[in-house]
Amino acid sequence: MLMVVASVTASIMVMNAVFPALSRGANSIVRISNQVEDRIESQISIIYATGELDSDEVWQDTDSDSLFDVTVWVKNVGSSRLLDVGQSDLFLGSSGTFERIPHVDDAGSNYPQWDHSIENGTEWGPTVTVKFSIHYETALSSTTYYLRMITPTGASDEKSFSF
Repeated sequence: MLMVVASVTASIMVMNAVFPALSRGANSIVRISNQVEDRIESQISIIYATGELDSDEVWQDTDSDSLFDVTVWVKNVGSSRLLDVGQSDLFLGSSGTFERIPHVDDAGSNYPQWDHSIENGTEWGPTVTVKFSIHYETALSSTTYYLRMITPTGASDEKSFSF
């Protein structure tokens, strides 16, 4: 009888130690699976990028805001809605001189900075294009630039272009 009680007690102790660990492990697997699913369903494509240039391809403040703008259109080609567009990371620069451009909400009065507008919808859902405007105080030099954009879900794309 004493052996039966000891066995039952030992079994309960083992279950009390093992069950919480199994539960935490299962929750971690579910959480990672959801993150992978979000990343697979979130995809973007940089469609086009251009600078604020006149007809002779010279930098001009064509919208008279005292800034020189780079405009980039990015399409959601995934199957899920992308939230918190302003939390995206945008990198721009020539070879070896990349810099992270802060969103207008984070940049304060410093330049460069970027803002965005949704072109064909009310949110950045599938097939919707967003226009990103990157503002500089001085004109950029004529060279090849590299742009990389990363959304909060980890979807990213990059493109090179020249002015």
